[in-house]
Amino acid sequence: MSITYWWPLFLLVLIPVIILLYMLKQKAKEYPFSSSMLWKKIMNNIEATTPWEKLKKNLLMFLQILTVLLLVFTLMAPYLKHGGRIYDNVILVIDNSASMGIAYNDDHSRLEEAKKRACDYVDSLSETAQVTILTSAEEAGILKTNATDKTELKKTIKNIPLTDLPGDTTAAVSVSQSMANQWEQYEAVFFTDTPVALGALQARVVNLYTDYRNLSMDYVSYGMDENAYGYLTVLGKITNGSSDAVTTDVNLYGDDVLLQVQNITVPPAESMIVYFNQVNFGGTVLKMEINNPDDLMSDNQAYVTLETQNQKKALLVTNDNLFLEKAITNITWVDLYKTSQPSAIGKDDTYDLYIFDGIVPDTLPEKGNYLYINVDSGDNIESKGSLTNVRLQFDEAEITNYVADYSFGASSAIIYDRPIWANSFITGDNKCVGYFGETDGRRIAVIGFDIHNSDIALQAEFPILMSNLMDYMMVSSLVSGKDYIAGDKISFNGNLNGSAIQVTAPDGAVTSLEAAVMTSAYTDTDQAGVYHVTQSIGGEEKAENFVVGFPVNQESHIDGDIVDDEETEGSDEKNLSGGRDLRNLLIILLLLALAAEWIVYIRQH
Repeated sequence: MSITYWWPLFLLVLIPVIILLYMLKQKAKEYPFSSSMLWKKIMNNIEATTPWEKLKKNLLMFLQILTVLLLVFTLMAPYLKHGGRIYDNVILVIDNSASMGIAYNDDHSRLEEAKKRACDYVDSLSETAQVTILTSAEEAGILKTNATDKTELKKTIKNIPLTDLPGDTTAAVSVSQSMANQWEQYEAVFFTDTPVALGALQARVVNLYTDYRNLSMDYVSYGMDENAYGYLTVLGKITNGSSDAVTTDVNLYGDDVLLQVQNITVPPAESMIVYFNQVNFGGTVLKMEINNPDDLMSDNQAYVTLETQNQKKALLVTNDNLFLEKAITNITWVDLYKTSQPSAIGKDDTYDLYIFDGIVPDTLPEKGNYLYINVDSGDNIESKGSLTNVRLQFDEAEITNYVADYSFGASSAIIYDRPIWANSFITGDNKCVGYFGETDGRRIAVIGFDIHNSDIALQAEFPILMSNLMDYMMVSSLVSGKDYIAGDKISFNGNLNGSAIQVTAPDGAVTSLEAAVMTSAYTDTDQAGVYHVTQSIGGEEKAENFVVGFPVNQESHIDGDIVDDEETEGSDEKNLSGGRDLRNLLIILLLLALAAEWIVYIRQH
């Protein structure tokens, strides 16, 4: 047991005072009587002039002494240690990434369970323990530092919000270690459901992983319906992370109006593509939703915004590429023109994008952006060799939303020397096979394989890639892209002569950003859903939507391996407790002693 405060010991001087008060002789009162029965006490009467008398046993006095002892002991805040050790400095790390929204049991989520256990742990700490509270998802956030007020600490913990951000407690390990370096002794406690490497950090891990069942709506895309002019075909990818087949309705909404419903069965541990054909919709936002409650509801819907860009002109220079032509013509805001004669292109042509499919003209236009396909030389292109019968992969990049990490085969591919201004987005054998970027005011993208000699053209990922490329190559909107993942930083193409850019999040929160070309100041994307952007230019308001998606790949289907026992001193959350504060128990005993004293006093008088 440990004592928090020693100063109340001076109150022990009250005990001798109480004893002296009971030794003081009370002032005698005269009563007339006609009997000689008290002659035998004449010696006691002789001593009546002295102030003291012999101390007699008195129950009331003992109760008063007990009350003082309990009061002193209560003010000393005794603390019963668990495990024989008490910490003056404590770090609490609570994972509030998207996966913590998974149901822990029938009543609450993993995050709610984490907050409950964290509050119980705070209650078990000594009064002098200084507590630091961190949250962790993509990054670590510091909510409290070296705080001792338990009421305020528990209020802070209860107000920690669930985010749709990917991540775990990894970001908080280095922050915790930096804080711990200044203390001789400390304890860190991590509440999480994903693996964490603690290294040299002295910490305990509370494993909140639970078995769960979950269907995720990975993404939604759309194109023009080939069999019905003016109608859309909408597709969505659904993944079943459970070990059983799941049958569910899938709802398609357009601007929150139900358009179509489809019943599907998703095999266990597999993904499938759901198609909605002949969709009659001319609004702004499509939403596909799984109509089946599971243990993680946040990933049951996905959104896509319909393009609102002004019509753009693209010129396709090719001998013949039906796959490419159809993928681009399905993008409603692109007017595609085609030629097989590169000599027809002049410097003064005014197309927004030129697509060179295996052909590069001698004279390039001075305006517009360039997309090169299966070209081994040209302006800003330098090849370094080739690959044959290779497996290619889309890397994580701005233009590979929803297709990142997808791999496909190609009979041959060109290896490029990637320019310093460009980013790679296609690789094969760890070599650059495709890149994109901006130089001298022009956007350039290069794809280093013949689409005919690959299996990508027949996959659902191909039109998605082309849609991303067209968005990047012919940007004309406030938002550089349309689809992001929670946590991404958003770039806006603001007009310098316009008003501040207003961004409205799904929860209605509004952020104002100063107008600047390609500003990247907006980082409040911790919610999945549809965001609304507006800017007033010359009295006319420009408004657009963009989508922030749930991080399905990182958060929807995680396993339960929580921690390597060699990397931490212990991870037994069952014994998570700093100890037991005895003050509440002593207060109850003190009240009982006061009640007993009052009862005795009433009976004696």
